[in-house]
Amino acid sequence: MATAFPEAHPSANLSRLITAAVINQSFRSLLLSNPEKALTTGYNGETFRLDRDERELVLSIRATSLSDFAVKVAARRETPRPAPRLV
Repeated sequence: MATAFPEAHPSANLSRLITAAVINQSFRSLLLSNPEKALTTGYNGETFRLDRDERELVLSIRATSLSDFAVKVAARRETPRPAPRLV
């Protein structure tokens, strides 16, 4: 079975999410403690348009610091996933 490798770099919207967490302590705390609310609330009047996989990724991460969060995002995005099966 072939394996598809996702892009190692985050999408533009995932990058925006992490950038917002870098520059704003309140948003960073919310992202780390309640990622669902952080995604729903957005930052500075803007929301993050993550695709389903990115949203699930963000919601699945448990981290105590932003650097830990970013490492986990990168590690999981680099994990090979099975390629779609052609019928």
